[in-house]
Amino acid sequence: MKLIRLIIFIFFMLIVLLKLPAQTTIHPKIAFVGYHPFTETNRHLFENNIDYNKTFVIEPMVMVSIETMLRDDSFSWRIMPGFYTDAASKPAFFIHAGLKLRLFQSWRHSLHLAAGGALLGRQRWNTIPGYISESTHNPNGRFEYRFEPFGELEYTIFVAKKGDITLSALYGYQHKSFTFTIGYRYWLSTTLKHPSTCGNCPFQKSAKKYRN
Repeated sequence: MKLIRLIIFIFFMLIVLLKLPAQTTIHPKIAFVGYHPFTETNRHLFENNIDYNKTFVIEPMVMVSIETMLRDDSFSWRIMPGFYTDAASKPAFFIHAGLKLRLFQSWRHSLHLAAGGALLGRQRWNTIPGYISESTHNPNGRFEYRFEPFGELEYTIFVAKKGDITLSALYGYQHKSFTFTIGYRYWLSTTLKHPSTCGNCPFQKSAKKYRN
């Protein structure tokens, strides 16, 4: 029940986030391959592996990031739920919340760093033949969960007035795992809540409102 209440709370915060009067984006992403460079007790259970050592595993995933700017268009907070098939071919999900900072911007190109935490959930692995007991996840009915640090390095290219294409390397959607995403960020609102004061910023003032 605690897990269910936490998920409800996170989605409530997601609804509140969408109503904030500031620059807001919706950002669907997809990923296909998980990268597992660390030692893992149950690596022998990994299915759909690409290489012999099961370091790269096919793990189809879809996620949606909702992001609202806290300071001009360079610093924001976000919530990002995602659903995927994990390394053992079991249904799994994550719910991430954190902050995102633009490291630099050059014309249409920019680089962002995001960090925070995530609630990870997956169908329990102890039903899989050959499973070796480990204490990485807490059981909750048919699923098990854990909390994990979450980070992402994201490259963005501006392609339309309200649209950007993104490529990223992401850690923390699954325990000890990386993945690589491609996405499209769409700006639901371009009104800046807290614009910077400068003479050469990537936005202009129009009708007493700052816009991207």
